[in-house]
Amino acid sequence: MDKQQQAAYAVAVRALGRREHCAAELRHKLRQRDYPDELIADVVSRLQADGYLSETRFAEAFLRMRMDKGETPWLAARKARQRGVDETVLQDVLQAIDHDFDAFSVCCALLNRRDPQGLRHDDERVWRRQARFLQNKGFDTATVLRVLSQHDLNQHDLNEKPEDAR
Repeated sequence: MDKQQQAAYAVAVRALGRREHCAAELRHKLRQRDYPDELIADVVSRLQADGYLSETRFAEAFLRMRMDKGETPWLAARKARQRGVDETVLQDVLQAIDHDFDAFSVCCALLNRRDPQGLRHDDERVWRRQARFLQNKGFDTATVLRVLSQHDLNQHDLNEKPEDAR
């Protein structure tokens, strides 16, 4: 391995030491440093052979990170595609993650974290803003409406119970 190859490999290993990358991101980083395409292909294949670069590991880490931020797996997958993740790997990871994902409970938790005081019940503008927020996180309209109305019903039931106890 010549000096240029060693330098490119070292740059790639440092980048992978900070966080997982997909092959497309790593190629882009090496192109920014003006390494030739043949050298980049060799470095990427060597990193994959050495086990340092894994599309599956990146896809899992990326999807989990985005889902921890409240996004749906489908929205996170769309963002992963934009980064250049291989579609077959992404579909396999999505299939594994999809079993763990309950849109209703995640949407409820996200809404409760965003609006713990239930201010959306007092103002229609706030309710609409919360609905847009949840839709921007990738939740479908039916789930958003179910969560918002479910929460409204829970609040209504909580308000009535003390009066019934009197």
